[in-house]
Amino acid sequence: MDALEYVKLNLKDDSIITDDIVLARFCSVQSNYKHSSYVSSNLLNIVYKGKKILHTKDGNIEIKAGEAFFITKGEYIMSEVIGDSDYECLLIFFDHDKARKLISDLPFKLNNNNSNKTQNVFKFEVDDSLQNTIDTLKNYLENRPKFSDELITLKLKELIFLVLGTNLKENFIRFCQNLTLDKTDLKSFMENNFEKNLTLEEYAKLSGRSLSGFKSEFNSIFEETPMQWILKQRVQKADFLIKELGYDVGTAALDVGFKTHSHFTRVYKKHYNKTPSLTDN
Repeated sequence: MDALEYVKLNLKDDSIITDDIVLARFCSVQSNYKHSSYVSSNLLNIVYKGKKILHTKDGNIEIKAGEAFFITKGEYIMSEVIGDSDYECLLIFFDHDKARKLISDLPFKLNNNNSNKTQNVFKFEVDDSLQNTIDTLKNYLENRPKFSDELITLKLKELIFLVLGTNLKENFIRFCQNLTLDKTDLKSFMENNFEKNLTLEEYAKLSGRSLSGFKSEFNSIFEETPMQWILKQRVQKADFLIKELGYDVGTAALDVGFKTHSHFTRVYKKHYNKTPSLTDN
């Protein structure tokens, strides 16, 4: 599910929602709460109670109370609340126009030639200065002042400046390059995300393209339709999991994005001319 849409639908009473920035408070009282979502807008997540693990394509990242992270648009993650304590966090979603404006006001220039080498998640600790700014944002949710859009933007900019003042400055500058990218390299994006259970419309949206533009560019790169390519990649990876890593057929099918065992079996038989249970023959 789209994380931003989830907030708009389910957290209205704990949110300030404007055209290009959203501030929300999220709470979970369930231990071992798991949730998969894709991030359709840049996000700052500030954890002030509990602990969670982000399962991303680049590995697992543990975030605990007193820490925060930025994540760029286009990521698909599974988050898992761990431990016995409740989990609470503050969320700020902001679109690419807002990101570009914020970054353009900062006292450094980005090297766009290196943008493909930057990470998509940036974690940092919340010190006293950052905490004061965060407390103000929490107060906005309580009092809902006028000009919320402008006030939240100013506080987001203040948070960015404060992170730049830490020893993480150089890493953060490199990360900021991804915050300002409006389009994702389609080949890399699909190779990293073909296992995700997304519709073509969602793939297009996450890559920053219209559906028609996505299909056209996809065909020019891969010389086949998106679904043909996606199913081929999924069944090839499932075959590897079964043969090389000893996965059972059902687990492999689910891991690579098939909704049902029967659908996987049909696609596998069409591709390999045998059923997956016969891969060792």
